[in-house]
Amino acid sequence: MDTSRMEVHAPRTVANGARKRGSALIEFALSSMFFLAFLFGIMDFARAVYAYEFVTYAARSGARWAMVRGSSCAVLNPASFCEPAGGATTGATGADIQTYVRSLNLPGIDPSQITINTSASYLWPGGGSGCSSGNSPGCPVKVLVQYPYASSIPFLRIKTITLTADSEMVISQ
Repeated sequence: MDTSRMEVHAPRTVANGARKRGSALIEFALSSMFFLAFLFGIMDFARAVYAYEFVTYAARSGARWAMVRGSSCAVLNPASFCEPAGGATTGATGADIQTYVRSLNLPGIDPSQITINTSASYLWPGGGSGCSSGNSPGCPVKVLVQYPYASSIPFLRIKTITLTADSEMVISQ
């Protein structure tokens, strides 16, 4: 019997199988880490778009609310509609607009974090040609709303992004 041609494979096959299983585990761990990071990134981006939509809604609503509460509002409407400042008949002020925008209770938005620009170029006086007072009919009202958005991706801290939206309308009353 010639034993020079006999091969013994049993010890090597067990070691190769164990090595293959170990490398598959490492490959799965690495690929799942990238997949989960991608998935969390998509979800966080969707949350940012969701928050931005409510910031734009707040700016648009604030400008619309102010445009119908100008200085001649009390002439055309009941006094209860035109007196947001507790008895003032001169129409809405910048503080009234801020109070209104913060009271919208937008889902997913912390009202204490909302910033409404109160500088003269964004609220009263509206400026423009022919505007005797800041909130008279025909004058523009501009509302700028800002909101700091903080990412919530685990294990990755991205700086806070400030979402900004503004809306400008012409005072009708």
